[in-house]
Amino acid sequence: MKVESVKLILDACQQASQLQRLLPALPEGITPRCVRVIEQIRRLSENGSTVRVSDISEMLDVTRPGITNVLRDLEEMGYVEKQRDEADSRIVFVSLTEKGEALYRRYVQDYHRHLCTVFDELGDEGAREMARMIRFVVSAVATDTDY
Repeated sequence: MKVESVKLILDACQQASQLQRLLPALPEGITPRCVRVIEQIRRLSENGSTVRVSDISEMLDVTRPGITNVLRDLEEMGYVEKQRDEADSRIVFVSLTEKGEALYRRYVQDYHRHLCTVFDELGDEGAREMARMIRFVVSAVATDTDY
């Protein structure tokens, strides 16, 4: 591969990193990480099962203390409720409140539907290929130990 092609990849990745600042303005105190946690709680609870802090941690590949801190903030703002397991108090279950469900609908469900129209030209196959390529680039750089 030519050096110019590597620069093209790195420039595209830099542009992609700017997407975060283009997202809709979030409510005060809510960060993109909070939205990701709320999205995972919603996804994990869709089949009716209870959601543990450890489940969220595993899904997002984030340490339990990191998730616990986000959940504490979300609970204080009224987006989630936590409950300890009666049989084992080390296990904490998490659920969305109505306020958390509303945030999920607005900033995940509705926004993703909107982006379907924005990305329509890319198509489903193009989206899968783009995601595959981005994961490849990140993985290749992350595992490169030669430099």
